[in-house]
Amino acid sequence: MRIAYVCADRGIPVLGHKGASVHVREVTAALQAIGHRVMVLCARVGDGNPAPDVQRLEQVDPPIMADPEAVRDLLETFGAEAVLERYALESGAARSATAVLGIPHVLEVNAPLVLEAARYRCLDDVAAWLAREREIFTTTDAVVVVQRQLAQYVHAVAPAVPVTCVPNGVRLEGFANPPPVDLGLPAGSMVIGFVGSMKPWHGVDDLVSAFAAIANRHPRAHLVMVGQGPETGALRRRITDEGLGGRVHLVGAVGHDRIPAVLGCFDIAVAPFRPSPDFYFGPLKVYEYLAAGLPIVYPAIGDMPGTIGAAGVAYEAGDVAGLAGALDGLLADPRRRAQLGAAARVAGSGHSWTSAARSISAVIAAASGDRIPATAPASAAP
Repeated sequence: MRIAYVCADRGIPVLGHKGASVHVREVTAALQAIGHRVMVLCARVGDGNPAPDVQRLEQVDPPIMADPEAVRDLLETFGAEAVLERYALESGAARSATAVLGIPHVLEVNAPLVLEAARYRCLDDVAAWLAREREIFTTTDAVVVVQRQLAQYVHAVAPAVPVTCVPNGVRLEGFANPPPVDLGLPAGSMVIGFVGSMKPWHGVDDLVSAFAAIANRHPRAHLVMVGQGPETGALRRRITDEGLGGRVHLVGAVGHDRIPAVLGCFDIAVAPFRPSPDFYFGPLKVYEYLAAGLPIVYPAIGDMPGTIGAAGVAYEAGDVAGLAGALDGLLADPRRRAQLGAAARVAGSGHSWTSAARSISAVIAAASGDRIPATAPASAAP
């Protein structure tokens, strides 16, 4: 089947480092790998990582992306038989185009974007945006989400639309024998690691506080934080002001293909999300931590307890002392770290992008009213 993947969000550079960028690349590449012909239409290509192995990757200017007739022309030229669209505040034109063409439209919802923008980016006229969101949700043929709370959110907005939960995945082959990487740490260091965007809701400040509380008891311990974001500057200043420069290391963004090697240097991984009454994250980092065989310290919110299970140590979200205690206990207990790490690798083996792509393919098949025939994998064309 010829599938057009549409991402109208300029905040998601397809070749960028953020989790949303990784998700776009991996889903589209996996759909192509299982036999579909995939075209990616995006508002921003960006740079920093290799392009996904798809039939076509095209950056579309915002005025064109917002024009249903222009989008219809792009879909017709490609011969699209279905559209998979990543929900964005700018969404709408692709659904209108598919209605005219008579092809299915499946919406991929990764966050309650209107509520998120109202909370963190001062979105104006929230009521109007929520009405627009309701129209988008109710007129699509099916919705795919990454976790349970998002499914509940979509059902509350559009009770009649079919919703399928397809968790994020990992490119498992990359974690088999990752090449060594030198983080520049002293020999014998115990590494507590975080990978992700430096954003307030990711709890990066809490992680630094927890590490500072136990650093003196564990002189070989180092905290390595991989990623970039709006909190990076404040974290650098805090690390300097508190004299943690030799123990806390901000690595910055790295190419996604290097993440398995970086995780191979960690002894403990952390996903320190802040508390939220409507936690809707299905963090890629958690699946990568599992695939790397790492014991995980995490807050008991959202789907994380079910996803991580026996592979980690949970604490109450927002409880810095609880986070510090979990790290303290694991640093002092190598046997437990090994047990949790072994459980992590087993759990991670069940989350591949290929599996996710097959689930999404089944949703598209149901939306099209017919079974999608298997075809030979296609190589990408320029």
